[in-house]
Amino acid sequence: MKKVISSRLRSPGKLHEWLMIARAPTFKRWGISAKQIQELRTPTKDVEFINPPGKHHRAPGSKRAHNEILEIIDTSLDYDTFVRRLQMWSHYRYKGGVEGLPGTLKK
Repeated sequence: MKKVISSRLRSPGKLHEWLMIARAPTFKRWGISAKQIQELRTPTKDVEFINPPGKHHRAPGSKRAHNEILEIIDTSLDYDTFVRRLQMWSHYRYKGGVEGLPGTLKK
């Protein structure tokens, strides 16, 4: 069942998950809906990390960036804290900074 839900959340694919599906239970606990998780994604072709530089899944910085986002999720006490910390992170690790984040992650 968990696999089916994860697949539906990830559909149609080729999208970067700022609210990572692997941490969906955390986002659910914070009151974030599956629809919100799906809305706050970016096409992977548009995702470029900096320090070190590289495209999504095609550079040394990609794995590091994903691990850093997971750490931000895992160490945040609530959703607002997560968003603030992701915004700070985006200034030095994501091309486009906060303005490059989707939807309400820009706040």
